[in-house]
Amino acid sequence: MAKRIASFIGWSNTGKTGFIEACAAALSERGVSVGAVKCVRHGGSFNIDGKDTSRFFAAGAETALVSEAEAVRVTRTPPAWGRAWVESLFPAADAILIEGRVVEGATRVLVAGGAAGPDGLKAPLDGFDAIVTGDRGLAELAAASGLSVFSPGESGAFIERYLSGGTMESRDVTVTTGGVEVPINPFIKETIENVVVGLVKPLKKTDIDGEIVIRIGPARK
Repeated sequence: MAKRIASFIGWSNTGKTGFIEACAAALSERGVSVGAVKCVRHGGSFNIDGKDTSRFFAAGAETALVSEAEAVRVTRTPPAWGRAWVESLFPAADAILIEGRVVEGATRVLVAGGAAGPDGLKAPLDGFDAIVTGDRGLAELAAASGLSVFSPGESGAFIERYLSGGTMESRDVTVTTGGVEVPINPFIKETIENVVVGLVKPLKKTDIDGEIVIRIGPARK
């Protein structure tokens, strides 16, 4: 089953971190394993100069600092990274929340903060699946543009829509040709599910949890 990923974009101090924190807490309470990524624009290292882990890292090794309470892993960021690399950071996670970057196949969430119109947003509405806003006018405009709308306090509704509930269950997948169902193995089933859902999700006014039917007609002669 593919991991569910949500990417959150917005200006600083718009409430991205708080909304992600609430989503992570609600997912954890439901028994959904969750990973979270904070993307920063500044350079430099998070390692402290002179410490053992920094020396290991400088020598070319990936490192981990482990205590009784937590483990901090330090690995090199690839020059170009996306969904596959994010998933590799959290192999046991069912859902991943990313602040500050959009990756392929993720639910794209625009966090509006105090913006009262499109001009106050960090990005145009048409590039997103959902918006978090407390402004009624902006909410109505976003809904008319096909986005799902959530208030800053509706993290539970957001995860129910995109990250848990029905979206976390395996789907029935059937393939027919000429009216005859074609047997498919589990690998092909999961591949078809992931590809189709990933392609349909960005389309506006779609019920991603409902039945998805794609029909390809016969080749023209």
